[in-house]
Amino acid sequence: MTVKIFDLEREYEGLESELVAAFERVCKSGEFILGKEVAAFEEAFARYTGVHFAVGVGSGTDALRLGGLALGLKSGDKVVTTPNTYVATVMALSIHGIVPVFCDIDPEDMTMDPGALEEVLKATSGVKVCIPVHLYGHPCRMDEIMDVCGRFGVTVFEDACQAHGALYKGRKVGTFGVAAAFSFYPTKNLGAYGDAGGLVTADRGIYDAICRLRNYGQTGKHVHAIEGFNSRLDELQAAILSVKLPGLDAANEKRRHLADIYGMDLEEDPPPLVLPVEKPWARHVYHLYVIRCAERDHLSQFLKARGIGSLVHYPTPIHLQEAYRRLGYSKGAFPQAEKAASEILSLPLYPALKEEEVVSVCTAIRAFYRR
Repeated sequence: MTVKIFDLEREYEGLESELVAAFERVCKSGEFILGKEVAAFEEAFARYTGVHFAVGVGSGTDALRLGGLALGLKSGDKVVTTPNTYVATVMALSIHGIVPVFCDIDPEDMTMDPGALEEVLKATSGVKVCIPVHLYGHPCRMDEIMDVCGRFGVTVFEDACQAHGALYKGRKVGTFGVAAAFSFYPTKNLGAYGDAGGLVTADRGIYDAICRLRNYGQTGKHVHAIEGFNSRLDELQAAILSVKLPGLDAANEKRRHLADIYGMDLEEDPPPLVLPVEKPWARHVYHLYVIRCAERDHLSQFLKARGIGSLVHYPTPIHLQEAYRRLGYSKGAFPQAEKAASEILSLPLYPALKEEEVVSVCTAIRAFYRR
């Protein structure tokens, strides 16, 4: 049996007629950029998230970039986040001269540790923005993060690129900070069929600033108030996302169900693994199902030989990447993030995955430890 880590062909099944209709609708309209489809999706996604405004942009990376710039960040300003996220969380802003500062993680859910954040803010002057990352679909401890940042006068901008529909104490992520970035990359819980991203905010001023930034700084036809970018969610991707959005909660529930099967199966005859946690205050949406094991690389090769896909998200913390050596961090600076990076392994998990395929993955894992 072959089990892919992702299977986008299966994700298409059941939506064919609606997607074809959306494609034909866009083509017949003759409107391909910032038209009715984008406006409709933005309204629907804002309503789904529970905020006043949503803005469609070209990618999740652009969502992070435009959001940070809309908050007024400029070269030399400092932003604090965690080092065990995808590099785009940092690179989207560092490429503009904005300086990343890191804090360590909670080893259980691998998201930002509010205590470590407070220590960093005590020791580092000039931090303007905090970017908590709702990693793998699990929410950060937002009450504590908001409290710490409030005491230090730091603005919170959420990276929710992996957490569409996740809940913290019953409230959707993306609604705590002044704004939040989402990615609609094809493998995300809500994925387009190409690059796409979005931002949500309750602040009209931030919304207006992002709308200008995504479209060459325009305030009107051929009127450019600021320097901006070409980062517009196109009509076709917006139409696709509008087809898929109504099924997002059901798809997340399927992810949660499959995660439960992994947990129950692997806990029956437990191999020496650390399984993902869901904190009591969280609703995990399992963008990824990430285990931790000391023999990660050997296990990954063993699974591959049996037709089972796995990946590492992410093998090298950002502070140890060559691109960021200039920041002066050394190995050991963030021990929890570094330990996690050496142990994490993402197993297959997506809504179209079959229960028997999950069981086969678990069987293979046990076979690895009994070999």
